[in-house]
Amino acid sequence: MKAVILEANRSLKVADFSIPEPESDECLVRIASAGVCSSDVPRAFEGGAHVYPLVMGHEMAGEVIACGAHAAEEFSPGDRVVVFPLLPCGRCDACQNKHYARCRSYDYYGSRRHGGFAQYLNAKIWNLLPLPRNLDFDNAALVEPVAVVLHALDRAGVLTAPNASPNGEIVIVGAGFLGLVAAQMLHLLRPAVVVTLIDRNAYKLKIGAAAVAKTRLIMSDDDWSGYLAGNRARFRVVVEATGVPDAFRRSVDLACPGGTVMWMGNISGNLELPQALVSSILRKELSILGTWNSTYDGRKPSDWTRTLDLMARGFRPAALVTDFVNLHSLPMVLERLYAHKRRIERHEIIKAIVHPNAKR
Repeated sequence: MKAVILEANRSLKVADFSIPEPESDECLVRIASAGVCSSDVPRAFEGGAHVYPLVMGHEMAGEVIACGAHAAEEFSPGDRVVVFPLLPCGRCDACQNKHYARCRSYDYYGSRRHGGFAQYLNAKIWNLLPLPRNLDFDNAALVEPVAVVLHALDRAGVLTAPNASPNGEIVIVGAGFLGLVAAQMLHLLRPAVVVTLIDRNAYKLKIGAAAVAKTRLIMSDDDWSGYLAGNRARFRVVVEATGVPDAFRRSVDLACPGGTVMWMGNISGNLELPQALVSSILRKELSILGTWNSTYDGRKPSDWTRTLDLMARGFRPAALVTDFVNLHSLPMVLERLYAHKRRIERHEIIKAIVHPNAKR
């Protein structure tokens, strides 16, 4: 089969790649769609991979082609599935309490073992969920990041009272894919809540304006200072969705007394909090929460099953995808994302999806 292989830092190559027969508890999945995550960029270009060589890609959906002996009891060739990428150890205290995303010794498709930037993948049956009939592969491949957003909004209390009340305004810092999904999800599930979307990219804010009434373009420290000076009310809930250390600091400034700050972005550098900012956290009695992944427990109720239900009802995050590519174009897209994130070049890419089995 063909795969995009990260052979070493900054070394991506499309090459033939062998795959064994599925084990008893695995299905061989023909990958139809795989999402490119922002975390794939530092993994490929900043020495962020755990192992080399590595086939990246942890957002994926496809069709079952073959089943191991035990897997055949649950799945059949032709089944359409989405893949949960985390493989918990099953032994640690977190796993014993079914908090699998907090596992102390997990494995991970596309990060710690080979993933979905390939034509095929052997996946454990516990990690496979059947797709609703009306859900296409492109949207199914985005269940993973959408479930992350759902989990974060749940933890922040914005999908349930009291923070979901119309009087509790919310601000999302970052109009990347996760921030835009959060804005659209709130627009759908909590339309009475006033949401403000902040970003330094006018193109992304324009897309986000379809879901939120308020947007704010902030490009510099002066823009931040001016906005904060005129925003005395501040926000009941602040969702950080950029991963930029400065945005983590600004999220504290944006929160009102007694507010909640949800740190969702995958931070890209060290975070230093000056004394005055820490004093602000104390005096405002803020709740600062972190989130990393989402809940999952096979076919039992979880963030993943809720996300699939949401998509079955018509939520379509693939509408935000700007780039659909094949395996041969994927290294170029990753290079463009890296150049954009490091402000070397400007590329208007919100989300990319790979079709590994598409013809060149």
